[in-house]
Amino acid sequence: MIDRTYKKRKTGTLKEAQSALVQMCGGPAAAAEFCRVTSTTLFNYTDDSATNSSKNMPVDIVTELETHAEFPAVTEYLADQSGYIMYKVDFTDRKSQLHIDIIETGEEVSKLFRDWAQFIADGVIDKSEARKLLKINQDVVRTLMRMRSDLISQIDDPDIPDGTP
Repeated sequence: MIDRTYKKRKTGTLKEAQSALVQMCGGPAAAAEFCRVTSTTLFNYTDDSATNSSKNMPVDIVTELETHAEFPAVTEYLADQSGYIMYKVDFTDRKSQLHIDIIETGEEVSKLFRDWAQFIADGVIDKSEARKLLKINQDVVRTLMRMRSDLISQIDDPDIPDGTP
């Protein structure tokens, strides 16, 4: 049986992101089962030798593989290179719960400020404290993204409201 566990790490190049994606899918042979190209072609996309350095995965292959991977390595890399941050927000089978999102946002922001004050009391935030604050921060952002989606869904015009990026 193929071990499909993969430890998420930040990738420094597009080739590394493509390689991480293929490895999360079980390697070139297993990944080839999910897309329209062969394992050799997938290997070429991940190979940074002079022969293959300019070969990159087409978007449809990236999309297909990312649906089978633990996380979207290539999309995350591209977002990072463009100065964006990605957050996974689950919108499936969810009815608008704006009032709940507002309450959760208040609670999470309150927790963030409380923990920040506690952790900074000694003048230094250590790695463990930074991890805890980052988790709370991510929870706040996820809730805000759900709330944004709920607000957009309540507008008759499907376009994003004026002034919203």
